[in-house]
Amino acid sequence: MSARICELACNMHSVEAGARVLRSAQADHSCREVPTPEFCTPDVCFLGASPKLRILDSLMFRPEIISRRTVACLVVVVALPMAMAGNAPSAGLPGRPSNDAQSPVEEPDAPKSIEGFTEPYADINMAASEMGTLANVAVKDGDVVKAGQLLANLDDAVLRASLDVAKAGMSAKGELQSARTQLELKTVEHQKLTELFGRNHASQRELDRVKGEVRIAESRYQSVRKDLDVRRLEYARIEAQLAQRHILSTIDGVVVDVLKDRGEFVSPSDPVVARIVQLDPLLVVFSVPVDHRREIAGGQSIQMLIGSRSAPAVATVEYISPTVDASSGTFKVKVRLPNPERKWHSGEKSVLLLDQSGPVSVPSPKVARHP
Repeated sequence: MSARICELACNMHSVEAGARVLRSAQADHSCREVPTPEFCTPDVCFLGASPKLRILDSLMFRPEIISRRTVACLVVVVALPMAMAGNAPSAGLPGRPSNDAQSPVEEPDAPKSIEGFTEPYADINMAASEMGTLANVAVKDGDVVKAGQLLANLDDAVLRASLDVAKAGMSAKGELQSARTQLELKTVEHQKLTELFGRNHASQRELDRVKGEVRIAESRYQSVRKDLDVRRLEYARIEAQLAQRHILSTIDGVVVDVLKDRGEFVSPSDPVVARIVQLDPLLVVFSVPVDHRREIAGGQSIQMLIGSRSAPAVATVEYISPTVDASSGTFKVKVRLPNPERKWHSGEKSVLLLDQSGPVSVPSPKVARHP
């Protein structure tokens, strides 16, 4: 019976008429059950079409706490937005979208970004090739060095003395001149005896004796020459040993750590004296998803964003790994970043920008944008 009364009240042409039906039902002593909102669902009652109308619906089932004026105000408050929403498509007002409205245009995909970090192009531990005591350390932390510049040297007093001895022996030419003179005399003697032998004024025995002496003089001369050559080689060997006592920089870079000081012993197990890094150019290593493999080529100029300020830069692809890491689905790409003014530092965050349409072409760093 209560459900029937609720349905009847909901189907009335006006709110006041529905309220009168509900008050009549409550005034009847034969129907003491008060209708509840669950008897009037959105499928049956038009008052349940929206949350605001469901609130009105609940209040309608409790007429003892509302008046006609309250009901009228609620109807106006709820009905006015619905009327505006219903007329919005034809009037061009915001509301429900109409069938004639144009679908929004999809924005193009933003460039793909891959993060990495700058690192020194070369990071070398400068070590001594021989053991010994450090006689001098010529650099300190932070010094800018050039390739071939002296960093430190081991004690080389003994080698320098040996070099002096080898130099003196290499310069001794008296023995060589003596051997040459002896060879010339024996050669002249042999020529004269040969002439005498042709005129039968010398015996064959004398001629053979002179021939033997000429060969001995030639051998002695060759031996002295070879001895001098060995002395020159010995001098060059000592010079090479002296050069090995000098620790020279092999790159243009910056000294970041001096590990030993003057007077310390350098052993084969701990030969490193200083560490130097090359900051021009810088190296950036990216792990690029395999889907972008065709977008990167060796020698290609690519766009990058460097540092916390996302400053634009142009770098060159130097190496592309021929293998793919199966666990991450990426391949390694090494990029060379010119840094002549050293405005970039090692360890700065770098972002490689890749466009889905193909390799990125950058006419100028000024037009680069942060993804």
